[in-house]
Amino acid sequence: MKKSLIQNFIQKLRDFTPLGIRQKIGPVIAFVLYVFNVYLRKKRKRPDVLSIPETVDLVVEKNMSVIRFGDGEISLIDNLTLAFQKTNEELSRKLELILKSNRDGLLICIPGIWEKLNGFKSYAYWFNMHHLYRHGHVWKKLLSYKKKYGDTNMTRPYLAYVDRSNSAYVFKKLFSIWANKDVVLVEGSKSRLGVGNDMFDSVKSLQRILCPPESAYDKYEKIKNEALKIDKDKLILLSLGPTAKVLAYDLFLLGYRVVDIGHIDMEYEMFLRKADKQIKVSHKYFNEINERDPEDCCDEKYISQVIAHIE
Repeated sequence: MKKSLIQNFIQKLRDFTPLGIRQKIGPVIAFVLYVFNVYLRKKRKRPDVLSIPETVDLVVEKNMSVIRFGDGEISLIDNLTLAFQKTNEELSRKLELILKSNRDGLLICIPGIWEKLNGFKSYAYWFNMHHLYRHGHVWKKLLSYKKKYGDTNMTRPYLAYVDRSNSAYVFKKLFSIWANKDVVLVEGSKSRLGVGNDMFDSVKSLQRILCPPESAYDKYEKIKNEALKIDKDKLILLSLGPTAKVLAYDLFLLGYRVVDIGHIDMEYEMFLRKADKQIKVSHKYFNEINERDPEDCCDEKYISQVIAHIE
């Protein structure tokens, strides 16, 4: 995304500021801006974002397709590189297009972080505040104030929140999306969603297309061509970082129902363990705690579900 002169100046100033100083003054600036925007600018325009339960209910009741945007996608649009996806101009451009799209049957989800952040645990409170400080200008350029968005944390209803009373309901409702359906899951080769838990116990059938766990967009055409072999009466679930957004959108335009489920599996694992922080889970890639080389998985049921492996 092209930046204004002021944004370019701020970025250059930031680049020349020693990391130690940035780490001290960054949170202070972010907090001041947060207080100003939320408590003093009460008439400022805010995106209209459904709550997490409202989002899941809408998806289930209307059989909607879902594409979720978070800090990773916005960082790429803002020309930054992620640990698991390097900067790609074409990818960034497509992410912008999708975020601005408005199509019947497709729910675009964004973080519900535009009001008071008191409902978040301390780490998420400060993370979201800093995210808005760094990337708020990107959201402002791309969001519509006439549109209703879902909450991107529909698949992450547990760990970041003070009140977790809705977590069980949300997971149960999410799992009903694929209950008794033929499902194809497009995921990173080390993600292994649902292995070792009951997340997919209710499906009629489950097949998996395994993709590169990092920089998957480099293999986008191969991934897309494999996905196009899927029958349109099957539900496609995607957990493939920013690449999932582009693939989901392209498949949606071709008549598939697609649901971008992202980190749902690791969130569910944390819920089952009643964890208060992100922890390692055997056999599963988790970039957020730098678990990028988990042990191999020899589960026979999992192996039998793999219909394609793109390397």
